[in-house]
Amino acid sequence: RLLVPSRKASIPSMFLITPIQAAAVIAGNCLFGKAFMTIRWRWLGANKFLGNLWKKMYVLPNTTGIKEMQDGHLKQDPQFKTDRATQLNESEWTALCLPLCFYFASSAVGADAGTACSLMAWGQVGYTLARPTIGYPFQLPFAIMRFVGVALSMKPLFAAAF
Repeated sequence: RLLVPSRKASIPSMFLITPIQAAAVIAGNCLFGKAFMTIRWRWLGANKFLGNLWKKMYVLPNTTGIKEMQDGHLKQDPQFKTDRATQLNESEWTALCLPLCFYFASSAVGADAGTACSLMAWGQVGYTLARPTIGYPFQLPFAIMRFVGVALSMKPLFAAAF
C-alpha cells in the first residue's frame, strides 16, 4: 500500500522556523547591525573624510582626529541618528528575544512557541532593514510583529513556570 503524506505535511512553511533557528536569525541580525554601523560610519565614513576612500581603503582609521566623526558633529547627521536609533532598538529587543528563543529551544514547551519565535525573528530582521532604508511607517508592521511574538511567547513561558 502506498503511503501518501497529508496535504498539511507536504506544504512547506517558509517563515515558520524552530526556536533555535529563530535564535540563529536574531543573533545573525544583531551581528549584521553591528557590522553595518562599523563599516558605514567608522570605516567608510572616516576614510571618506580623510580622503582615503580609494587609496588606503583597507585601513580602519583612528577617528579621534576627524572633526566630522566626533559625537557633536556626527550626531547631527539625520541618517546617523536613524541608523544609531535602529541599532539601539535592535539591541534592546535582542536582549529579550534571544534568551526566550534559547529557552524554548532547550525546553519541552518549545514546540508551543514556534510561531512566537518566528514572529520575533522576522520582526527583528524586518525592522532592522526597513527603518534605516525606507523608514516610517514601513518599519511599524515589523515592530508590531516582534511585539506580538514576545506576547505570544508568554503563554508557554508561564505554562512552564506555574
